[in-house]
Formats: sequence, C-alpha cells, structure tokens
Amino acid sequence: MLRDIGRIATIILPVATAARTSRLWLDSPAVNWNDSFVIGNGRLGAVIPGAVDQDSIHVNEDSLWSGGPLHRVNPDAATNIPIIQDYIQDGDIQDAATLASYAYQGTPVSMQHYDLLGDLTLTMDSGGEFPENYQRWLNIADATTGVSYQSGNTTYTREFFASEPAGMVIAKLEADVEGSLSFHLHLDRGTGLNRWEDSSEPVGGDTIVMSGASGGKEPIGFSAGAKIASTDGDVSTLGDYVFCRNATSAMVFFQSWTTYRKLDPRAAVVEELAAADGTAYETMRKTHVDDYQGLFNRTSLDLGASTSAQRNMTTDARLTNLTSAFDPEIVATYFDFGRYLLIATSRLGALPPNLQGIWNSDFDPQWGSKYTININLEMNYWPSLITNLIDLTYPLQELIHRMHTNGTEVARQMFNASGAMAHHNTDIWADCAPQDNYFSSTFWPSGLGWLAIQLLDQYHFTGNKTYLRENYPVLRDAMRFYLDFMIEGPNGWRVTNPSISPEHAYYLPNSTVEEAITMGPTIDNSIVWELAGIVLDAAAELEEDDEEFVENVKELRSQLPPLRVSYFGGIQEWIEDYQEAEPGHRHFSQLFGLYPGSQITASNATTFIAAKTSLLRRLDNGGGDTGWSRAWSISLAARLLMPQQVHEDVAFLLSNLTYPTSFLDVLPPAPFQIDGNFGGTAGIAEALLQSHELVDGGWLDSQRGRGGDRKECLGSGRDLSPAYLGHAGPKTPLLRLLPALPIQWAMNGGGSVRGLRARGGFEVDIAWDDMGKLSEANVTSLEGGGAWVTAGDEALGTDGVVAGNYSQTISVEGVGMGKFVLLSPKGAGQSYRVLSR
Repeated sequence: MLRDIGRIATIILPVATAARTSRLWLDSPAVNWNDSFVIGNGRLGAVIPGAVDQDSIHVNEDSLWSGGPLHRVNPDAATNIPIIQDYIQDGDIQDAATLASYAYQGTPVSMQHYDLLGDLTLTMDSGGEFPENYQRWLNIADATTGVSYQSGNTTYTREFFASEPAGMVIAKLEADVEGSLSFHLHLDRGTGLNRWEDSSEPVGGDTIVMSGASGGKEPIGFSAGAKIASTDGDVSTLGDYVFCRNATSAMVFFQSWTTYRKLDPRAAVVEELAAADGTAYETMRKTHVDDYQGLFNRTSLDLGASTSAQRNMTTDARLTNLTSAFDPEIVATYFDFGRYLLIATSRLGALPPNLQGIWNSDFDPQWGSKYTININLEMNYWPSLITNLIDLTYPLQELIHRMHTNGTEVARQMFNASGAMAHHNTDIWADCAPQDNYFSSTFWPSGLGWLAIQLLDQYHFTGNKTYLRENYPVLRDAMRFYLDFMIEGPNGWRVTNPSISPEHAYYLPNSTVEEAITMGPTIDNSIVWELAGIVLDAAAELEEDDEEFVENVKELRSQLPPLRVSYFGGIQEWIEDYQEAEPGHRHFSQLFGLYPGSQITASNATTFIAAKTSLLRRLDNGGGDTGWSRAWSISLAARLLMPQQVHEDVAFLLSNLTYPTSFLDVLPPAPFQIDGNFGGTAGIAEALLQSHELVDGGWLDSQRGRGGDRKECLGSGRDLSPAYLGHAGPKTPLLRLLPALPIQWAMNGGGSVRGLRARGGFEVDIAWDDMGKLSEANVTSLEGGGAWVTAGDEALGTDGVVAGNYSQTISVEGVGMGKFVLLSPKGAGQSYRVLSR
C-alpha cells in the first residue's frame, strides 16, 4: 500500500475501540473434549484440557485415515442411470428412488474416514495439595495456550504451541520454586483393547515412540513420539514412560508422521525428536509467533469497547451473558478465532481441514470426520479470501486437483460422460463416488461443480492469470460433465437428472410420502449458471481456442431453468413447486445463487425479495439450528442487506451454537464441527464489505480510457447497469462498504476493520462512527484494476430493490464526490482515501 497502514490506523480508528480481547481464559479445567482449547500447525493437532494432575492431550496427524484408496463405483450404475432418469421424467419418483438405492450407491457404500492418533498424557507430581488460582487460556494473538495454578507455595505453568516452522507440538513446563517440577508422560491409543498399536518403546533415554497402522489391504502406517528435555532435571525412561524429576523447567516435544508422507515414519520421528534442542524454547517460540502473526495480523476487527465488567468475566461467562447484553470485544474475538482456526488447520503441505478440522478423539467419528462437499468443506474456506488468508488455500487446491483426476473416471464409469464430477463427500484419497445410501444426500452430482467455483473465485480476488491458467482445466472439465450429463426436462430446459436438493425432501403431490430424488433442483441450476459464467470469462481472458466448447456452454446456460417464485413467495427449491417436508431445514440450498453465488442481487427485486422470504421462512420454522447453518444465514442476511438479521444470527450463533468454554462450534452428536466457526467469521466480514456485484462497462485508465459518458461520480445506482459473470464485454467490480452493518457493532464507540480483501484485487480498511455511518476508508488496488465504490445498500440499475435502500454520499480524494464513485488507478499499489460527506 502506498500509505502506511499503521499511520492510517491511528487516524481513522476510533480511540474507544483500541482495547480488544485476544485471550480466551477460564478458571477451571475442561470437563469434556469440547471444553478444551485446540492448537495446530496444519498437519499436527492437539486438544488440551488443562487438567491439573493428569492432562490427557488428544493428538492427531492429518493424514492418519482408516485405510488406503478404494474403487467404489457401482458396476451397475452406467446401465441403470438412464432407467432412473426415465423414471424421474415420467414422474415415477418412488421407482427411481428404489432403483437408485441399489444401482447408484457406491460399492462399498462408504469411503475412508479420519482416525484418532492417540493421547499424550502428562501426569504431574504437584505434591497432592489442592490447587489454587487456577487459570487456563488460549491466546489467539500468538497461537499459544497454557495452564497456571498454585499448589502449596509453588506456582506451576504449562505453555503449548503447534509450530509450523518447527513442524511439531512444543510445550514448556515450569515451577517458580527451583527443583519443584516432576512429571512423566506416556503415549497410547486408549486403555483396554489394543487399537492397532503395534509397538511402544523408549528411545535414547528421553523419548517414547508409538507405532502402528490403520486397517484395510493398504493401511496407513503411523509413528508418534514424545521427548522431554530439561537443563536442570533428571530425565529417564522406564518401560514406555518418560520421567522428569526435580526440575525447574522442562520442554516436551511431540512429533508424528505417517506413510502418506514418509516411507519410514518411525525413523523420521526418531530423527527429528533427537535433533530437537531443549535449550532453544524462546527462539522456537519467537519463530512460531512471527510465522503465525505474519498471517494473523493482516486483518483486524474492532466493534467497539466492552464494559469493564464484561472484560473481567471469564470467556464462558461472556458468551453466556450475550443473551442479555451485547459484548463487542467478544464478538470481534470470535471473528479472530475463525481465522486462528484456519491458520491452525490449513498450511502449505497439509490436507484441508475436515469436518472437525484436524482434531478427533474417536475411532468412529461422527459422519466419518470426512470432507462433506455439499456445504461444509466449502464453508471451511469462506473466510480465506475476504479475510486476507489467500495463501492458506493450497491444501484445498491440491485436493480439488486430485478430485479432478478421480472424478474424470467416475463421470465416465457411472454416466458415460466426459469431464469430471463428484458427489457429496470425499476423503484423503479424493474419492468421488457416491457416499452412503441415504435418499436425500447420496444422489447429488454437483460436488465438484461447487468446488470448482470456489477454486476460481480466488482468481477474482487476486487477478493472478497464472493461477487461472493452472486451474482452468478443472473448470473446463467440471463444465464438460454438465454438458454431457444434463438432459432435456420440462419446458425444454436442460436439467441435471438424477439429483437432489442437499439433505432436504419434499412431499409427493397429494401425498404424505417424502422423497428427495428429482431433476433440476435449484441449487444445481445455480451452480451450473455460476460455473458457466466463470468458464466463459476465463476462456475469454485466456484466449482459449475452443469455440465449439464456448458456444455449447452459452447454449446450455441459456437453457437452464430460471429462478422461480414458490407457492409461499420464496425461491422455488425443486423443478416442481413441491411442498417442502421440513420448512425449517438446515440447508439453504435454493439460495446458493445469493451466497456464495452471485446470481441473486438487489438489482433484481423479484428474486431478491423471494430470497429474503425463503431465508426468513427457514429461520422462523427452526432453521439455522446447527452452527454451520446459522453461520450460512449470516452471509445470506448480509447479501440481503439485512443488518438486524445479521446481528440476530451472530448473537444466536455465539449464544446457542458455540461452546462457551472453547469457542468451538456445536453440532451434537459430534464433539464439535469446525465449519460453523469458519462460516461465522466469513459472515461477519460479508456484512462489512461485499464485492460480488459487477457493473456493466470498463474503468478509466491512462492506456485504454473508458467509453460512455465518462462520468466517474454518480448520485444514484440507477445510473449504472448491473452485469454478471459471463457477461459479454467489459465489466467492473462494485465494492460495497458497510452494506449490512448492525447498529450494535457501532454504538459502543464506532468501529473499524483493516486488511479485508475484495474481488478485483483490492485491500480495504474501513472505519465507522457510533451511528454506523462510514467515517473513512482506504481502498488499495493491489493489481492496478479499477472498481466502483459505494457505502451502503443502494441497488444497481432500474429493476432493483428501492424501498429502504440507501447509500451515503462519499468523497474520494483525487476523484470526486457521489454515491457511486469510479476508481481508475494508474497502476498497482495505488490507494484511495474515501471519506463520508
């Protein structure tokens, strides 16, 4: 940026928002797994309860899954899918569902699942006295966690962090009385029956190493080790335990590898633990903090100042108290916690975070702790782009590319189609065959289509043409599958068949029978619409020489079923206007085009109002009852420009669907599910900045100029025409500042956000006053591209929503004043100061 960020912060951030909370703290140990604090370095994870006498720390390695790759395509699928399609076209829905349950499902029915690695147990010898002044904490500003308590006259502390630079989990244990620290450690996979633990043995007098393997014909072998190092204590092994006696301080190192990455994981563990320097704690800690803060400090959020009474509460008390009083700092901390979790679970060389991130304590985790791709994996990465963590998306990119390869075979073997596809789950091996045999989830063909859209949205944020070129084959082949697979349906429309609207069901006409299988559900139509637009833009940008393919994509897009209004005034979910079986269902699949898609905007009042009706109906009937569902509703409400609904959804998410003791997302019967945390963070950001809308026409620069009337400052959005993905001709992104800012996020002294990213290649800082109005913003064009900017929610064009929509008049230094102002930078790095007028 041309202007110094630190200087901007002192100018535009309200003084009252300077104090922030970054430290979660409680005054008692965790009772349950989901009360614990979690740390991770992308590959290794640890769940730390903070018990005083015996702390059983659950440890995980992200590549330890239940077995090797499977070939699960049903051998009878290809011959029976045309029959299923005919049944659906003829209205024989129950016959189609019955046949699909045998001929479509995978064989075997399930892919591999994520596995527990084991427990690292620290047993303390603290003298047996009752502990006092207990506290445990997680500092999300530096990614450290710890425990402190007093026993007798001695204060004991334990600090843990998962270091990406060091590649291991590291702890330091201390006593403030010399020679008072004694403890031992042990590694195991549970007591009682042997859980595929083949060896447990001491190494070198200071280390224990446990090894084993998962199941199946091609198991994943693993090894895990722990070492104690102390400069003043006695360290020794006895059996498969490591002891430290009469120390003042000691370090514990934990390492694990599997055969997914290492030919000999045991040798790798032993070698790396032997090299771990027990005298270098401060250096290793500083390297860890510097690495973490290089990512975490890119973005900051202030929603105002909490009261001194709120600040003095423990974290769990503050979350519980949200039902009676808004606590701005704890909400900002929740936003930061989602970014903390993404840094902890998605680093270069790691696998993407699964349903539980990288933390799992069960051999049979709920839903397999896999990758569910009908919302959950995608949601895990929703905050990555807008909150300036773009370089954490590599694990997702790598998985999608492997799915592209496997999905090509599934498309051919199941559907006799070209291109590539996936269903609603995948695993470590990028399995694309159907998962489970459940009537409302298994028969969905659009998993890879959705992921391809998310993959290429990164290009919209960065403008990196090399990235676009590298990923274009995934886009192209996801589109080719639809070109081959989609068939003619009602009214001459092209539709997916068979398919479902994820996990939801409808009543057959004049019946109480529930079914789910269908053709052309709205989510598929919106995915194909979005994907086609991205493909057309990408092909033009890359000057792809495939005119026939491009024309086929245009034709297919023109034949998609349009968005339609349902019997209750919402967006119709299925090809027929069926009565929905569960009005308060947790999925908002028919609203994909609103978020994360870009098909539904305020520029079309009909679909926009219908989308609002759909969202409110779901919520009024009990929807949003899981963390990820309520998190999705935050972004949907933000896109619908509903600030009060955003506030209510955030408050509900934190008060009812977040464990107050750990900040982790609630989703029984699983101990937790991570997607709600990520979705909550993304939704908060979406209320502050949006960039999915496009304006027809280019932007002015010194080389190309701008056509039309050359007006750069306009008094109304009606003077601009909306454009969409795939729109022929030039188009310019629209940056909306504060489109859905709740007044509660302003009334405690104003607020600010720094470092958000926007499509078109922009970095944006925004400050607002205690009335929720823009005070000042800084917009930097990182790639030299242009954009329209507005502050508020006024619609584009003449067909948009009018009632209640309002944009502030803004002044852009060096450009002019208006409600919509065009930024036309002369090159990369140019910044614009935006002021309220």
